[in-house]
Amino acid sequence: MNDLIKKKVLARNWTFSEISNLRDTISILCNDIFLELTLTERFQIVRDIKVNENFIGHTFEDVMRDAIQLQLSADIAEVVTNMLSKATVNFGGNNNEISERSLGGKPHKERTTDAPKSRLSEE
Repeated sequence: MNDLIKKKVLARNWTFSEISNLRDTISILCNDIFLELTLTERFQIVRDIKVNENFIGHTFEDVMRDAIQLQLSADIAEVVTNMLSKATVNFGGNNNEISERSLGGKPHKERTTDAPKSRLSEE
């Protein structure tokens, strides 16, 4: 389950606002993952949860969904918190952006791509 959660987190570019509101982020991830799980996977998540008085008077479907989402939320919170503790923040944009010229644009006017290197750059 941890690998699936990490994959979901890394598959998306998060804004600082989204990450700083961890409760909503966990809820979004929980709903996405819940919808992707098979019935067997859902059962594996809740098979060790003890039945308590909170489940009395509710349908089996509601109890299963709530129990799965409760456990998933706890798992997601743990993984995301662990990932955030190792994360770095870069203010001012993405330094890994590729310049427009390197994407097949026109060559620079002062120096073409096949121009010889200057003596100063070799030293």
